[in-house]
Amino acid sequence: MCTLQCALYPETLQKRVIDKAVIGVLLLVFIFMWLPVSLQAQNHSEDYISVKNWKLPESSVKLSELERTGDIMLDDGKAFSGWAFERNAQGQLVRAAQYKEGLQDGLSLMWYADGSPQMSASYRAGSLHGRFLGWYTNGNVIYDMVINRGAYASDNLAEQDGSRLSSETEIYEGEGRDNDNTPE
Repeated sequence: MCTLQCALYPETLQKRVIDKAVIGVLLLVFIFMWLPVSLQAQNHSEDYISVKNWKLPESSVKLSELERTGDIMLDDGKAFSGWAFERNAQGQLVRAAQYKEGLQDGLSLMWYADGSPQMSASYRAGSLHGRFLGWYTNGNVIYDMVINRGAYASDNLAEQDGSRLSSETEIYEGEGRDNDNTPE
C-alpha cells in the first residue's frame, strides 16, 4: 500500500521525511542547549544547594542588635542563644550564624552579594570545629576541610583526588601541647 501511495503522492513522503528531520534537529538543539545547564547543576554539591536554598528562621536576630563583650554575644545583657544574621544594603542575606550561651555554636553561613553561597562552617563553643567549606561564585569548591577545635585536621579535596593514601591523612590532632601554646 505504501509503495502505491508513495508512487501516487511523492510530496507526502517528502513532507514526512522533512517533518521527521525538523523534529530531530529541534531535539538536538534542545539537548545541546540544556546540556551545559544540567552539567553545571550536577557540579553543585548537596552542601552548596543546601546553603543556596537555606531559609532564615523567623526567630533570628539582627547581628547589629547584639552586643559583644569579649568573645560573648549578649542580647539585653544575657548570653545570646539562637540565629543571628546580617544583610547588605540591598537586603540580601550575607551572613547567618548559630549561637549558644553567647558563643558561636553550630552552623555559620556566608553568601556573596549575588546570593550564591560563599562559606559553610561548623563551630563548637566559639571555635571552628567540623567541616569547613568554601565556594567560588560559580559554585565550584575552593576548600573543603575538617577543623578540630580550631586546628586543621584534614583536607577533603586532597582525599578526593586519590593521590594521598588514607594513612597520610591526619583526622585528629594528637594529645599534648603543640606549638600554639594551647592546652589540649
